Amino acid sequence: MDKQKPNLLSKRANNAALTRPPQLKGEKHSNLSLREAFERATLESNPWGQFLLFVEDSYKRFTPRPREDDQKRSGVVRSAIQLLNEYPTESWDNLLSKLPERERLDADELYKHISNAKKLTPQEVYQSSQSALKGLIENAEYGFLDSENRDIGRIIQLCDAINYFQGNQSKTYLILAQLEKTVSEEFKPMFAASSGFQELISAGITSKLQNFAMTLMKHFRVTHTAIKGEAASNLALGIGEIERNLKTHINILEQQKSELEWQLQESRSKANEEALVKIAESLQNGRQPALEQMQQMIHILESQMDDTGEPEISSEQALSVFIMLRNMMKIFEDMGIQPYPKPAKGLFKISKADVSDYSYIEGDPFTDEDEIKEVECLRQGWKVGDTVITPAQVREVRRS
Repeated sequence: MDKQKPNLLSKRANNAALTRPPQLKGEKHSNLSLREAFERATLESNPWGQFLLFVEDSYKRFTPRPREDDQKRSGVVRSAIQLLNEYPTESWDNLLSKLPERERLDADELYKHISNAKKLTPQEVYQSSQSALKGLIENAEYGFLDSENRDIGRIIQLCDAINYFQGNQSKTYLILAQLEKTVSEEFKPMFAASSGFQELISAGITSKLQNFAMTLMKHFRVTHTAIKGEAASNLALGIGEIERNLKTHINILEQQKSELEWQLQESRSKANEEALVKIAESLQNGRQPALEQMQQMIHILESQMDDTGEPEISSEQALSVFIMLRNMMKIFEDMGIQPYPKPAKGLFKISKADVSDYSYIEGDPFTDEDEIKEVECLRQGWKVGDTVITPAQVREVRRS
């Protein structure tokens, strides 16, 4: 059944009182907001008006406090999306090469997150995103407009389109950034007038965008649960459609699981890299750079090995090695890497509860929890904070 398209004349066209006065020199006027620029009936009678009203009321939940860096990054991301639209048949590396070098890191981050760590080609990602946009636009009126007899089949198609970016902030931004340019020309003034939508785009990709799709679906009752409940009362949805709906949901969950696993691995790699950087900086940035000292000593010993077949360390060089090793040990201790027990010489006492921190290699076994034994250290162990890396070796000292 054909529906009459709503009249999208703005208030400015219908109401002369809202026409902005001439701008005086030095005077600033802000643009009218969405609700000021369009009649309420106009906004409520078409799907994109309803969509943008939702965005206006909820965009702060999905955007952090505005920062200049985020706005710059969002510009880079939009450029990367535009390249994907213009050259979908090229490789990811070719797309990155078209950007200035300073922008490639942020663009590459986007490409990784929308392609499942580049397991998908640019063409596959482009086709999937275009398919989602098409499903969103063609079915928006069936889900975003409230009516008594909603077309369940078309709502499922809308749900499937939204599920493309559900739980993925990068895909969410990809769709939102393209949506304004993809809708019909008659709706574009609404997107331009929506400060909430423009704030979303300006803020760029944030972790908060992960929740946008689910919040959208809950607001318009197009979640799988809502659809099944509506279908049960409507009896318009057959068993076959329910099965397809559930299979789609399973596929989405499996895809999200794969993406989350990749993100977890990426986080671990970054954490390891940061730890190594901290170690390297601690070794190199002191008054006596340990890395340089080690490299110099290696060159000296290699040269001696080449000349005589064996290293010959002078007393001065031996002193340098001692100082270098002592400095390195100090750096390690400052970072929490320490030998134990301290001091290594002398006798000390341990209980059965302490045995987990030691390698008790010689002596009578402990008979109960309260028994205390006197031991001596044969070889020191190593700890990082309270975590034992190598247990200290001890043996019982028996008094005759």
